[in-house]
Amino acid sequence: MIFEWLVIAIAVFTSIPLVVVGSECLIALFFKTQSPCHSELLKQTVSYKILIPAHNETDIIGKTLAKLIAELPDSNPGTIILVADNCTDNTASIARSLGVTVLERQDTTHRGKGFALDFGIQYLRTNSHPDVLIIMDADCETTKAALTTLINLVTISKLPAQMTYLMRVIENASIKQKISGFAWLLKNKIRLSAMNKMGLPVTLTGTGMAFPWQILEIVKVGHGNIVEDMQLGIDCAMQGFPPIFCPDAVVYSDFPEQPTAELSQRTRWEHGHLQTILQQLPVLVKASYQRKDWRLLALALDIGVPPLSLLVMIALSSLIILSIYSLLTEGSTAFFILLLSFSYFAAMLASVWWRYGQDYLSAKELSGIPLYVISKLSIYIAFIFKRQKEWVRTDRDA
Repeated sequence: MIFEWLVIAIAVFTSIPLVVVGSECLIALFFKTQSPCHSELLKQTVSYKILIPAHNETDIIGKTLAKLIAELPDSNPGTIILVADNCTDNTASIARSLGVTVLERQDTTHRGKGFALDFGIQYLRTNSHPDVLIIMDADCETTKAALTTLINLVTISKLPAQMTYLMRVIENASIKQKISGFAWLLKNKIRLSAMNKMGLPVTLTGTGMAFPWQILEIVKVGHGNIVEDMQLGIDCAMQGFPPIFCPDAVVYSDFPEQPTAELSQRTRWEHGHLQTILQQLPVLVKASYQRKDWRLLALALDIGVPPLSLLVMIALSSLIILSIYSLLTEGSTAFFILLLSFSYFAAMLASVWWRYGQDYLSAKELSGIPLYVISKLSIYIAFIFKRQKEWVRTDRDA
C-alpha cells in the first residue's frame, strides 16, 4: 500500500510541469486582457540607454548597430553603450565608427555576459546614469515603436520589463530549427503572456529587457551564471521588483547557421536552465513560504518546468513504466493521473500550434518532433556527466 502511494506521488510530481505548461497555454489562448501600447514617448522627460555586451562580433556588429541606430527614438547613436568584452577583433573599432559609446574590458578570469553587463552599469553609475536601461544582444533587431513601448512601460510601472523575444526561421531552415522556433514562441510569448495576464512575475529572456535605474542599484548583475537573464529575473522578483511582460514590443534574433554553433548555444541554454532549477527552485519555494507570497511560488512552478524536450522524454518514459506497472499489479491510478496530465499538455500545445505555430511548422513537419526530442538526448546526458558551467560564446555567421 505504501509503495502504491509512492508511485502515485511520483506520477503527480511528474504531472506538475505538464499541467503548468498546459494551463499557461490555456490562459494565453483564451483569457483576454487589455495591454496598453504607448508607441510615442511619454511627455515627461525620460532618459534611456541601450547596453550591448559583445565578444568578437566583427561579422555582425556593424549590421546590428546600423539597424538599431535607425530605430532609436532619439536618433542618437551615443545612446548605445557597447561593452567590447575580451575582444581580439575589430568589434570596438566598428562600433566607434558608427558613433556608439564603446567600453573595452579585458578580464579573462571573470568571463561572461553578466560580468560585461556589470562593467557597463558601473560606467553609467559614474557617468550620468539614465532613467531606463535597456539590455540588447549583439545579434538582435527591433523597431522604434517597440523600444518606445518598452521605455514607456518601464517608466509607468517602475518595474523591469521583457520584450517578446522570438527567433526568425528562414524558409529553407532545417526541421530542427523550425521546431526550435515554435518552442521559442511557446516559451517566450505564450507562457510569458499567461504569467503576465495572471499578474505574476515573468522570466527574463536575455535581450530586449529593460530596468528602471533604481533597481540596478539594488540587484546584482555581475555573476557567472551561464543563463544570467533567468537568474536576474529571479533576483529582481526576490527583491520585490517582479518583472512584467511587454507583449507589444518584439525583438528578433536568428539561429546560428552552423550545426556545431547551434548545438553549443542550445547546450549552454539548457544546461544553464537545469542548473538554475536545481539551485533556485528550493530558494523560491522557501521564500514563498516564509513571506506568504504565492507569486514567488508561481514563479518557482514556471521556472521549474524543464526544457520541453526533456519534459516530453520524462513523461513518455514514465508512462511506459507506469503502464507496465499497472499491468503487473493492477494499480492503474498513477498511470491514469499521468496520462490525463500528458493528454491535457499535448492538447494545449496542439491548440497553440493551430493558433500561432503554423508559420513555423506545417502539419506534415509535426511528425519530426519525436526525432527532434531524441536528438537532444545527448545534451541531457552531458548535463549529468559533462555539465557546461562556464559561459561560451556562440559562433555566428554574418
